[in-house]
Amino acid sequence: MTTPLELKFQPLCSTSEVHIAHGLESACYSPDEAASLENMLYRYKHAQHLFLGAFADGTLIGYIMSTQVDGPLVMHKSMSTHDPKGTTVCIHSVCVDPKWQRKGVASMLLQRYTETMQEHNRSTGDIKRLAMLSRADLVPLYERNGYKCLGPSAVSHGSEKWYDCILDI
Repeated sequence: MTTPLELKFQPLCSTSEVHIAHGLESACYSPDEAASLENMLYRYKHAQHLFLGAFADGTLIGYIMSTQVDGPLVMHKSMSTHDPKGTTVCIHSVCVDPKWQRKGVASMLLQRYTETMQEHNRSTGDIKRLAMLSRADLVPLYERNGYKCLGPSAVSHGSEKWYDCILDI
């Protein structure tokens, strides 16, 4: 098995990779939280530039999937829409294959994603913030990667309680 230092980070480049990502989504989230394949394909069609994959030996082992909104936080509506003029990138999934969890892959994905968004912002100036919903047990992971937890979210999604986390860029 490849070590995390040998991972390759790149955008997802086909709908077949989105299908693989959906398999990871289903393995990582409960059925009432996981995005449907249809929703993931919509996001990919409209916001492909906001997808980033982590690959080990050519195999997708993790990804971040996002859309843009014209508001400061992830809202329920933003889970199924994309506003290309929005200034907030809503991260809908930070997902790592269970076999690769707790090896630093999520942190590396978040760091690379943040760098990519900052680079994009330097050339366009259109993204001001990264925002996500987090379960309580994952808030420390996001805080270690520069995000600020604002407290409980108004969004209800599945059975978990969610927390708003942001990173202004």
